[in-house]
Amino acid sequence: MTEPQKTAEAAPATPTAADLLAVVTSVPGVHAIEPGLGTALRTIDARVRRSSARTAHFGLHIDTSEGTALVEVCLDRSRPVREAVRDIQLELRRALDDESEVSVRVQSLQR
Repeated sequence: MTEPQKTAEAAPATPTAADLLAVVTSVPGVHAIEPGLGTALRTIDARVRRSSARTAHFGLHIDTSEGTALVEVCLDRSRPVREAVRDIQLELRRALDDESEVSVRVQSLQR
């Protein structure tokens, strides 16, 4: 009798920048992604070099070698800013499945 074939478990897919942006915008208090100059330049550089397009998007930059993530947002005033920032950091860490250092830049507050 032969043993049943074991199927290799697929490694969890690394989330794309678009997936991570959806995670961020789903957090209560986040009005929108609001890219700043820093992430805009990093995104343009990644697209010109055709590298790390999965981790660079206007308003979001993930540096896997450094273990950092940066997201730039516009928040509304429906809840305290500190709570919204804390929740963004927690959700991004959970989505990345690691202990990345997550920085949140609040570009503006919406009334």
